[in-house]
Amino acid sequence: MSTAQIAAAPAPAAGTRNASALLPAASSRWPALPMLGTYLFVLWGTFITADPISLGPIPFKLVLLAMALGLWLAHRSGRPIPFAAGVIVVAVGMPIVWSIVALFYAHPYAGAQPSPTHMTLEQASRFLYLLIYLPIADYMLHASARRAVAMWAVPVFGLVGLTWLLYVLYHQLGVSLPVELPGNGRDAAKLGPLLGIVTPPGVEPVRIFFANHILLIPMLAVALGWLVVAERRRWSALAVVLVSLAVLYPIHSRGLTIGVLAVVTITAGLSWRTQSLWPAALLVVSITVLLSTGFDTRAAQFLTGDRSDASTQDRVAQAPQLLDGFQLHPIMGSGLGATLPSGFARSPSEPYQFELTYLQILFQNGIVGLALIVGLPLLVCLRCVLVLGMLERRERAMAVAGVAALASMLLAGATNPYLISSYGMLAAAVALALCARGLDLARQPRAPTPNF
Repeated sequence: MSTAQIAAAPAPAAGTRNASALLPAASSRWPALPMLGTYLFVLWGTFITADPISLGPIPFKLVLLAMALGLWLAHRSGRPIPFAAGVIVVAVGMPIVWSIVALFYAHPYAGAQPSPTHMTLEQASRFLYLLIYLPIADYMLHASARRAVAMWAVPVFGLVGLTWLLYVLYHQLGVSLPVELPGNGRDAAKLGPLLGIVTPPGVEPVRIFFANHILLIPMLAVALGWLVVAERRRWSALAVVLVSLAVLYPIHSRGLTIGVLAVVTITAGLSWRTQSLWPAALLVVSITVLLSTGFDTRAAQFLTGDRSDASTQDRVAQAPQLLDGFQLHPIMGSGLGATLPSGFARSPSEPYQFELTYLQILFQNGIVGLALIVGLPLLVCLRCVLVLGMLERRERAMAVAGVAALASMLLAGATNPYLISSYGMLAAAVALALCARGLDLARQPRAPTPNF
């Protein structure tokens, strides 16, 4: 049954659950036409950091987002999507309101490049990517949850494989790759359309880190959920989890390592809900490896209280500057794209962007903006946790994965500019969709045939 057919079918009567409508269609391995745009956007968002294509000032990923939403709107199920209103407020309302706020305050970059208007529009556009939640959640709730998860989790696992391949080729075999290293030491290194940190061969610690790696957090959360409930192919599930955990070594990102550790910790903490000891065992192994080896020295130092490295000191320097800026306009902030009145900038190409995400939000969006941006995922996590007991075990494990992914992204994003970006919003959208499925199922009698 296609998504269009599902949308045209009558809704089940109150208090019933049409289990057959939830089963994935067997006619094709490819997404149905309504999801083709979403599928392309997910692929682009997973493997592209800086758009190599644009239509004038419009990045290509925005075109893909518009196509994804257009195809979905024409064939949507028409059934309620949990948290849709909150997502639209954050994705559409916030960029409109706080772009207007930015017009009222003096900008130290007036007359310079990039212009204040350009920076405001660029940052405002990043919120729009959260709208991809709507087609993903609709497909997951009312068509095929398995396909909806595979649509984004499989490409992310492909990114994991690409990272290992680059590590072997570049750092182990010495194969020359077209890596563009930043000349000023502040901007990101570039490997094709991927931006991040790529150390030259022979430099320690080895790092092949791209900002898109934030998508590893929800993918690992789902892999853990699969491991918890797998009745067959459990060793395959364990292999996926271990490969995903081990890729943190070449990535060597303190924030991402702590975020992934938080996924395992939260899943282990809720293991009494899923009746599995796998997360707790992985947590013990992960902490032991992290603190007793050179797996990620930066993360180990941070967790043991060492704040002496240069990266931490950069953040220490940013904190008072952002707090001073926040105190100028504490309620609504200084607007999107705002730069610090002192002229302090983390990066000359993105002077409005800082590692300390929540202090940046306070400075640019004020207390009201912070409450909206952080309040939505926190509310979703709380509501999802409250309904866990109403779900059957398999669905409960996936709901726990959604909670763990959302909470861990909030933690990882606290000291890294992950969240307000195309890949950060995509990661948040897929985690929100997992939680939305749990809440939707909790409102219905348990389905006799689970869809995961």
